[in-house]
Amino acid sequence: MSRGDAAMTEEYRVPAIERAVRVLRLLAAQDSMSLAKTVEATGMNKSTTYYILRTLLAENLVQYDDTGQGYQLGPALVELGAAAANQMNDVSIAKRSLAKLLDQMNATIVLYRRISLTEIILVDKLERPHRVRITLQVGTPVPIQGGSFGRVFLAYDEPSQVNAALATGLQLFTSKSVTRREIFLRDLERVREQGFAVDHEGYALGVSTVAAPIFGPDGRIRLVAAAVAFTSEMDEQQSALYGRLLRECCERITKMLAGRTELVGQDESWADHQPPKDREYRT
Repeated sequence: MSRGDAAMTEEYRVPAIERAVRVLRLLAAQDSMSLAKTVEATGMNKSTTYYILRTLLAENLVQYDDTGQGYQLGPALVELGAAAANQMNDVSIAKRSLAKLLDQMNATIVLYRRISLTEIILVDKLERPHRVRITLQVGTPVPIQGGSFGRVFLAYDEPSQVNAALATGLQLFTSKSVTRREIFLRDLERVREQGFAVDHEGYALGVSTVAAPIFGPDGRIRLVAAAVAFTSEMDEQQSALYGRLLRECCERITKMLAGRTELVGQDESWADHQPPKDREYRT
């Protein structure tokens, strides 16, 4: 994601993974393909294609048919696909409720999931057509310190996890980023008190965000929903309104997810629903 401009569109790509995905998508469209046909269809050289296929075979992502002497999709993809479908159920539920906010907000609404102690990822977005909007790419990773979204996750972390996440110090994304630890920790307290976080140009110049947590049935943060808009269209009064609307909507989504016990334990979360009253952070 770019720093300091409203586009926020920087991409992170690994060529080896792109080639492997190309092979998997090709096999998904075919019953079986030989090495020679895979080389021809992908345009990659023979040795690269061979090693990709052998690596995927070792991970059970593809399988080899001795009879037909061709490669097919493997059983590990069935397991991964089922897990992905289950994990995205909460996203579908959240989107149905959040879509109603599009008429009340002049903003793009996004959903983030945490993927590590220090990183989150954009999993989906909602936006109205024919409206000037900020470009956001689904699948884009974001540092946990970036914008209001990450602060919501951190606000409900245990103190030890917050200290670990900030161990390398606070990053300077723009001239308006919070880089003093004591101020950042006070912001986390404010998030817990009001139920949403606000950021004005702290991650990208010209961009303001408001975010609120969605908890799963296990009482841990499952997703963070956020409104993203140009700062010129989201002043303090507007951001407070958006924050309340988001918080109320996320609370309703949390109640809906509470009835879906199959979501419990589905993936690792990083925050408790109700933080301890006596949190203490090292400064």
